[in-house]
Amino acid sequence: MKNSINTNNIYKNSIIKKLYSMSITQKIIIFYLIFVIIPLFVVDGIIAGIIWNAEKTERQTLNKGVASSIEFTLGSDFGMIDEMTTSVYLNSGIYDFLNTKYASEYDYYIAYGNLRKTSTLWELASLEHCSFNFYADNSTLVGGGGIQTIDSIKDTLWYKDFKACGSNKLLWFGYYKDETRNIENSKHIYLIQALDYYPKPSKEKILVFELSYDYLTKELTELSGINEGVLFEVTQKDRVVLSNDISDTTYDDFRIKADENSIDYSIKAKLYGCDIDINVLKRENYVKRAVNKYITIVLILVAISFIMPLFGLTYFRTLFLNRLLRLSSTVKRYNDEHLELATDTEGDDEIALLARNYNTMAERINYLIDTVYKQKLRESKSIMARQKAELLALQSQINPHFLFNALESIRMHSIIKREQETARMIENLAIIQRQYVEWGSDMVKIKDEMNFVSAYLDLQSYRFGDRLSYSIDIDDEALEYDIPKLSMVTFVENACIHAIEPKASKGWIFVRAYIKDDNMYIEIEDTGIGMDDEDVLSLSDKMNNASIDMLKTSGRVGIINACLRLKMYAGEGTYFDISSEKGVGTLITIKIPADNNTKLR
Repeated sequence: MKNSINTNNIYKNSIIKKLYSMSITQKIIIFYLIFVIIPLFVVDGIIAGIIWNAEKTERQTLNKGVASSIEFTLGSDFGMIDEMTTSVYLNSGIYDFLNTKYASEYDYYIAYGNLRKTSTLWELASLEHCSFNFYADNSTLVGGGGIQTIDSIKDTLWYKDFKACGSNKLLWFGYYKDETRNIENSKHIYLIQALDYYPKPSKEKILVFELSYDYLTKELTELSGINEGVLFEVTQKDRVVLSNDISDTTYDDFRIKADENSIDYSIKAKLYGCDIDINVLKRENYVKRAVNKYITIVLILVAISFIMPLFGLTYFRTLFLNRLLRLSSTVKRYNDEHLELATDTEGDDEIALLARNYNTMAERINYLIDTVYKQKLRESKSIMARQKAELLALQSQINPHFLFNALESIRMHSIIKREQETARMIENLAIIQRQYVEWGSDMVKIKDEMNFVSAYLDLQSYRFGDRLSYSIDIDDEALEYDIPKLSMVTFVENACIHAIEPKASKGWIFVRAYIKDDNMYIEIEDTGIGMDDEDVLSLSDKMNNASIDMLKTSGRVGIINACLRLKMYAGEGTYFDISSEKGVGTLITIKIPADNNTKLR
């Protein structure tokens, strides 16, 4: 007995050692084939065969019945209307009524009353789900009561389609606003009949019956309730004109029909010159319903599918999972940016090889962390700090630039006039001071920047008096776009100092912003002294190629600063254009891609 136990242990240990020596791919293939794939193929094949055959037969029978029911329902509804249309088509009294020229409205109403007494049309068409209208080329007809003139409908889509069809009868589906009856945009179903049985006199007359879209939708919805919630749609060309989908309402335009992969069954039909398709849509839950019918067999087969893999997973855990879990735990652990080494390095399979390779990699990474990575991190922090300092330098250069010019303007005016009219200017100066001091964010809305520009120009108007006038025109669409703070006022200030101030006569400054062709345009125009071509080319080059290095040189630092900040925030798509003429003025145009403005928010 003891020898037998030892033999079994040796045999068992021998099998485990062989499995350890196999590759992971071989182990997974063996276990997966024996304990998963084969049982699942058998079980799934049996289940799928039962469900598919039973459901396919039932579904096809149901779909055929549903499609036939829809065709019958539509034929019945439109057949009733067609009978009324035919009776009118042959009624000579109606032709006489529509052709007669009435001397007065009184004569018309007398004839209209007699027509209603002698014709049963108004009684037949009194159903809530249908209505009718006559249209005739007769200007003496008084609108109302189902009678209208042709002129009232000549611009409607349905009338144009009817005239273009080349037939005297048309079933029409459309979505539009019925102006003649003051009905909002909605879906309409018309059976249109030309009244041409008696050709003389040759005046145009048509009869239009409308079947309520809501009535037909309700009928189709009731059909879906009878047929276990089957979804279907009636299509004309590529649009769905009727369906039992509750999301398809009267006031929604016709949607596109379902793709071919979503259609389970389809038949073609023809109603009064209108070709339609009746499509029964696939149901996602038909397999589930079939499984419910065979739940006992399904449960037995599923139980078998789980029991056999369970035995295989027990051995799989011993041979693979525990070792992989220990290796995974080792990989996840690290202390003070130091990786720990794996312990399961014995054996010849992939797990052991992976553990040994991981240890080699971990030792290398530990070395890199201690040397290269930490050094690179310090260098990266240094570069970021330098870049941040450069940006702050850009911002700080703006502060004294505006403050000193504003103070100088107030000072000069006070010395010349010797008066105390500076209260309003001081308020504007406070706006300016607050704008450039508060650098919590470098971005502002254009509408806020315009308030600052207005304050600055008001301040300069105080200085120049009648010599300076200005206009600010910002489209509503551009008001909420973001822009770097103090960018636009820099160009305005440049116009005041370099264009208006040297000019003896009166000058204007215009500031505009608008959206066009997916771009935001900002324009600053003045009627100052202008520039020659050489200066225009030089300044244009500096603006479009603005850089940090340029700010270290003398010249128009404020302009270069503003251009650089605009390009930094709005991207390389930002472009600056200058046009100028000596003695006439200068126009600066800034183009910023509108979609890039998301970067500014």
